[in-house]
Amino acid sequence: MKSLLRILRLITFPLTLLSGLLLTLSALVPFIHPSYSTWLQLLGLAFPILFLINVLWLFFWWFQLKFKLIVPLCFLIFNLIGASKYVQYTRDRKPPAQSMKVSTYNCMLFGAYQNGWFFDTIVSTLRNHGDDVVCLQEVYAKKDLENHIRSLRKNGGFKMYSLYRLTPDRPYGMAILSKYRILKSGRIDFPGNTGNMAMWADVERGTDTLRIYNVHLQSIRFRKSDYDFVSQKNGTDYKKGSRNLLLRMREAYEKRAAQAERVAAHLKQCPYPVVLTGDFNDVPLSYAYRTVSKDLLDAFTEAGNGIERTYKGPFPSFRIDYILFSKNLGCTAYNSTLNIPGDHKFISATLDLGKLPGSAKP
Repeated sequence: MKSLLRILRLITFPLTLLSGLLLTLSALVPFIHPSYSTWLQLLGLAFPILFLINVLWLFFWWFQLKFKLIVPLCFLIFNLIGASKYVQYTRDRKPPAQSMKVSTYNCMLFGAYQNGWFFDTIVSTLRNHGDDVVCLQEVYAKKDLENHIRSLRKNGGFKMYSLYRLTPDRPYGMAILSKYRILKSGRIDFPGNTGNMAMWADVERGTDTLRIYNVHLQSIRFRKSDYDFVSQKNGTDYKKGSRNLLLRMREAYEKRAAQAERVAAHLKQCPYPVVLTGDFNDVPLSYAYRTVSKDLLDAFTEAGNGIERTYKGPFPSFRIDYILFSKNLGCTAYNSTLNIPGDHKFISATLDLGKLPGSAKP
């Protein structure tokens, strides 16, 4: 019996070391440009699983009463910052005297080609949610998109809106709705052939101006065959299905990197405090997230609770929707709404504007 335990320990220790090294490598993925290796970017998706495996190894060696438990323990401690982007615990905070509630939501074309038209549900959500600013991605209407956005503005009690289409002849794009006056707005075009884009709007709050960014980074653009593969329909060829998924994901990583760099360059030129929201189509431990979030704070890590996953479609669930903000702002609350149509949660944050120069004069 003792010899069997000795053999088991000899086998499991290299596995413990390997899982710890893979966990650390996955945490370093944000520092590696996808042009160097898109395969390594895929490893970033595995961080939560690898972290859990290392927790299991820690308990295994603890029950064995072996000093080798120090190995998974060191790996876990080293990667706690990465884990904090997936799991958080924050105490309830007092609502700030000067605040702004911001939300973001990927509308999924209001369900036009998926689960049925749910525009009225979004109208009702905005009417009852009490947001000051809302950023919407993938807005769409077969006829008169402008009229649909005006309806959202009116029913949500917003003062102004800014809408940008992907191309002038397509009723598809993104919008920012605001209860504050929009001084000016613009778009950030992405290179190459893409269905994604970004926009910004300068909003006036009292004597302060804030720039709101609405970002939708490169989608993987899964096809029906990919959804059939994931749901195991129609006798899908697993080898072919896996290869197609991986190739599409690799292409998306490369495009997202260029798009994130373009957004980051625009951020550097911004003279105002920033609130950046949107659907990044990527996890927190990714090159795209690190590039865009540099010098910004994340509403979930500042005020979130529990395990957050903002994508709720048929593929594995990850946190890919974000609200980021400048360090001269604060965040006292973060919430996400699961009970809403589409494949994304509706996420919101209450930002503290108390440190801004004009906060005494809203």
